[in-house]
Amino acid sequence: MSAIPNILSIDVEELFHAEYVRRSLSNSKSVNFSYRTPINIFDVLDILQKYDCQATFFLVGEIAEKYPQILHEIEKHGHEIAFHGWNHKPLWELNPQVFREELERFKKICPSCIGFRAPSFSLNNDTRWCMDILVESRFKYDSSIFPTITLLYAAYQAPIHPYQPSKDNVFTQGSDNYELIEFPLTVYKLGFLKIAAAGGFWLRVFGPGFVRKAIRKLNKEGFPAVLYVHNWELDSSVPKLKVGFLKGFVTYHNVGKTRMFLEKLLKEFHFISFKEFLKVNALS
Repeated sequence: MSAIPNILSIDVEELFHAEYVRRSLSNSKSVNFSYRTPINIFDVLDILQKYDCQATFFLVGEIAEKYPQILHEIEKHGHEIAFHGWNHKPLWELNPQVFREELERFKKICPSCIGFRAPSFSLNNDTRWCMDILVESRFKYDSSIFPTITLLYAAYQAPIHPYQPSKDNVFTQGSDNYELIEFPLTVYKLGFLKIAAAGGFWLRVFGPGFVRKAIRKLNKEGFPAVLYVHNWELDSSVPKLKVGFLKGFVTYHNVGKTRMFLEKLLKEFHFISFKEFLKVNALS
């Protein structure tokens, strides 16, 4: 077991919130948008309890409002609750006023919330206005930077370890920093390459062996790995929707193996929440 505590997060959303699914079904009137979080959240909690693991649950606001008992169960099991947008729209579809209203609405549900993750990792220099709002609302950290390049997001130049983002460029640490800590998602750095290894689709496509290698490399350098997984990826009855080949591959590839892959990592490494990490390292 690693001596350095790593950070595990659960992005609590419905399948229809996922970006590729949301785009595919935006004009659909025939899909049943049923909520499975009240069912599958208990399996997630059981897995974490089995391995004595703490985690941060980034909740979509409308789920938290619709099912307040979910927050009670998460907190009862000793986990942290953080904000993941109100209905999982990426920041580039919002503006400062709307985001502030969403955040204030969530804070009424969970006043102790100190952390944020932008839906679809949509924080960049065009949407960095959200950082000022987070600071105003006394948030302590953000975890929205994925220092790699995909079809959805591109933050390749960002650091791969926790840092305080510059107000001029959220992908760098400068002398004029935001008063909160950025926890970038885990990548495996090989020379100039930064390969995604933070969980979710990347865990499903590369397998636990590659993610294990990335965790060990970061821990050897003295930094925590930051992993995530969606609650719907751990749902044995996740709905099968027709969203096209590429989007379907990203959504469903190896989804039935997610639990097994995650458990392999939980057996080997020590995971805590962001809030606990800040406390342990006297950063809160």
